Amino acid sequence: MQQMEQRPAMVSRQLSNEERRHYSSLIEDLAQRRKQLRLSQEALDHKLGVSHGMVAKWETLARLPGAFFLMCWCKALNVTLTVAHEEK
Repeated sequence: MQQMEQRPAMVSRQLSNEERRHYSSLIEDLAQRRKQLRLSQEALDHKLGVSHGMVAKWETLARLPGAFFLMCWCKALNVTLTVAHEEK
């Protein structure tokens, strides 16, 4: 009997209120851009290669996209996402 390789479990954590506000604002902008381009959620699902209804879940914050799909989402909408370090 062949043993299966054990992979570490993915660890997820709750977002802070500030992180949730930032995500919410970004996703609201992406949803607005999608509508501006007259692209349906279903068409964007297909373009991104994600499950049917995934964009709807992202746009309602029922699920949050990981970094890879966030970048793919931006690219599909011709949006540039810039990450900047904030000095305190």
